[in-house]
Amino acid sequence: MILATGFVLGLRHAFDPDHITAVTQFISLQPHPRKGIGFGLRWGLGHAITVLVLGSLIILSNVKISLRFEKWAEILVGMTLITLALWRLKLLYQTQRHTHLHQHDSEIHSHPHSHLESSEHVHSHAPTLVGMLHGAASTLAVFVLIPLSFLSSTFLAYAYILTFALGCTLAMGMYGFVMGHFYRKSQAVSLQKLFTYIVMITACSGLALGVFWIGRNL
Repeated sequence: MILATGFVLGLRHAFDPDHITAVTQFISLQPHPRKGIGFGLRWGLGHAITVLVLGSLIILSNVKISLRFEKWAEILVGMTLITLALWRLKLLYQTQRHTHLHQHDSEIHSHPHSHLESSEHVHSHAPTLVGMLHGAASTLAVFVLIPLSFLSSTFLAYAYILTFALGCTLAMGMYGFVMGHFYRKSQAVSLQKLFTYIVMITACSGLALGVFWIGRNL
């Protein structure tokens, strides 16, 4: 029952605003349900890796992670949110500049060329790295939720962390699928302006959240 609680808390943890804001920047770059799942799962993998590594130091070596460490990790998260937002706005601007007019018979219309935004190698590992940073900022919060009786057992402590990480990863994968579908629909030719506005809102909200995240930890 307690392990099931860890799984549910992991599901909930995935939807912290800094998590979904960061992952959404990647999803808006390659709007597709399958791509969205990939971004979400890679973020979850990075998050789990860091929590497991830092958790092992706590469980096996009794290392104390200070509140100062968590504070600076949160500040780095804020800086990452700002960087992702500016990066996304830059790519959006570059894509808009590559929109060309095409004429077919008597009809003139535009085709947005997204070759700047479809380059996978640019950010293939970025969601994992961002997830690792989020994991560093979340480790203390995860351990606060572990029952004291579990901390006395290495097996149970690891089992709790793993079920928490599984819930967190699956939730972000599901979020990626839903948002990938949403962004893909809004990217239809007839909704091209809507897609641009949505991406701008996504990026600007990430920028604002990053500033807020840094400010609350200074």
